[in-house]
Amino acid sequence: MTKKTMAIALISISITVAIAGSIVTYLFDTPFARNTIDYFSLAAALFLIIEGFYGIKRYKNEPYLPNQLLRHIRIIIGTCVFTIHLLQYIYGL
Repeated sequence: MTKKTMAIALISISITVAIAGSIVTYLFDTPFARNTIDYFSLAAALFLIIEGFYGIKRYKNEPYLPNQLLRHIRIIIGTCVFTIHLLQYIYGL
């Protein structure tokens, strides 16, 4: 790569990052973004909870440490995330 091509690539990347950053900053100030984040968080939390229970039921003969313990922790984290975002959505925080 020559210095000229490297400079053009660096300038192009800088402009792209600046445009993307300003778009993201603008979008996160809208109510649509807040609701979308809440919906995705609820979906991720439900995934953690369901996948944890499925793993515990399917692999019930595995030792508790470390596999089953990690699944229990996954369920706890999913439940906490679900509760937090559900309350944020209900109260409009």
